[in-house]
Amino acid sequence: MNITENHNNTNEIYENIWKCLDKGVNDRFSDYHTFSLATSPENIAEIRTVVLRGYDRKNQSIIFHTNNLTNKIIEIQNNSSVGALFYDRKAKIQIRCNGNAIINNMDQYCEERWNKMSAQSKECYYQNISPGANIEYPEIVKNKLENKLSENFTVVTINISKIDWLYLSSTGHTRVKFLKNNGFTGQWIAP
Repeated sequence: MNITENHNNTNEIYENIWKCLDKGVNDRFSDYHTFSLATSPENIAEIRTVVLRGYDRKNQSIIFHTNNLTNKIIEIQNNSSVGALFYDRKAKIQIRCNGNAIINNMDQYCEERWNKMSAQSKECYYQNISPGANIEYPEIVKNKLENKLSENFTVVTINISKIDWLYLSSTGHTRVKFLKNNGFTGQWIAP
């Protein structure tokens, strides 16, 4: 079955959500490869694009990597409630996930993920200037790869508590929510 075909059965929609996430992890050209991450540190929403690096179906979580010196880490430390927004333009499907973000830094989990990364992916975690810092010109930012786990490499796991799925159609939108506290059983809602 095509991952975007059946929009009438909540169980199949839920299964397809995880197929979409799997495709996002394994196909860098998939619209699900990146998502918008929303944080809310001080009564103002912050949003940015991150790369989906993994998911755990059993534990209902999604994973991304980031630099420990970014503002998003400070924002998550202050308020771990986050939102993730995926959108497939061709299929016209939006998937919103809300949950609690867990920061992993300089632990065995980080080291395991680090060891599976390419040298090119590792290099950006050895940047000489913190992300978001004011600079005079772009060329002063340098990366020098070292042969060890960078203390700046961080893995963030979002433990999902809610999924909101929306299909946009000129003949009528379809929307369903899945909540952790009801076993992720689908509930149709008005679009």
